[in-house]
Amino acid sequence: MVPVLLFITVSIFLTFSVSAAVAAPTQAEMVKAAAEEGSLYWLDSVVVPESAKVLVEEFKKHYGLPDSFTVNHQRLSSGSLSTRVAEEVKAGKITVDIFGTAQPAFFMDLKKANALLKYDSPENVNYTRAREVGLTYDPGYWQTAVAFAFAPITYPKNYPKKIESWYDLLDPQLKGKKISFPVIAAGGGPLQAYVGWRKVLPKSFFEDMAKQEPTFDRGSSMDATQRLLQKESLVAITAAFRIMQTAKQTGVDMLAHFPKEGVLVLGHAYAILAKSAHPNAAMLFYDFLLSEKGMKIYIDQEGTITVRDKMKVPDYVKRYSPALEEIKAIPIDWPSINRKVLKEHQNEFKEIFER
Repeated sequence: MVPVLLFITVSIFLTFSVSAAVAAPTQAEMVKAAAEEGSLYWLDSVVVPESAKVLVEEFKKHYGLPDSFTVNHQRLSSGSLSTRVAEEVKAGKITVDIFGTAQPAFFMDLKKANALLKYDSPENVNYTRAREVGLTYDPGYWQTAVAFAFAPITYPKNYPKKIESWYDLLDPQLKGKKISFPVIAAGGGPLQAYVGWRKVLPKSFFEDMAKQEPTFDRGSSMDATQRLLQKESLVAITAAFRIMQTAKQTGVDMLAHFPKEGVLVLGHAYAILAKSAHPNAAMLFYDFLLSEKGMKIYIDQEGTITVRDKMKVPDYVKRYSPALEEIKAIPIDWPSINRKVLKEHQNEFKEIFER
């Protein structure tokens, strides 16, 4: 098992030498050590480069880190991110310090492999709501910071009907490549969403959906929304928070629908790798992301569902990412959603839609 204060136990914390019996370093000591580390490598499957730039600038300013301190941010798909991290862990050559993704099973696998740094951030206490609704977390290893859901999106000018139930997608008007799905067969968040949908919708529903001849986006919510605007699709099932960004950029308002049967709320969690080369910078960045200041920037920039307690959310964000209590979340026992379960659902989806 990874020791509670790994950076002390194996001398990763370079500022000074202490025994395991003394208290954890103060924030000032961590800031000094982070400045000496000089950089941070951050992988994410949600935060886009423009948002990352704002977060990094405010992070450095908040802790008074020097201009020479650099943050290498890279956004990858959830599948590519997990592959990258897994390969580094297996090879024992870690370049990534902190990462964020919406894959509970992946975090659990990494913990079993003793690949996660145990760090009990003081910000964790502000995420009780996330735990109450079942979003993934493991005290001291990872914490869901924000959440999102794959939901039907429409451009009312082209398709004015409300989608109150998933069964509304069986509307004859939507037959013939008028509905776009995320790339569920590729895994990641879309596949987890399918696992959730199958808890409230029978297989027969998806067999009927296949008869609607849906299309699949190119792994991008931007692609899905472009198809809506160009009337190639009338409904796009995609990550709703991405639509907020598109709406802000284009000035075109779209509508997110949250069906009465429920949506799967995916928790986007953060963790630090045990053999991080920059553990103090990673812990400070973890604290900042989960802080009220960091979370406000995150939500304003990304439009995700905030799960931090008592956070105020702008109205333009609520339009696409309502408060948790306003969404019917499909309950999931995340520890039970292992690779076998995911594979079974992946195969079922392919069987239905790739005939």
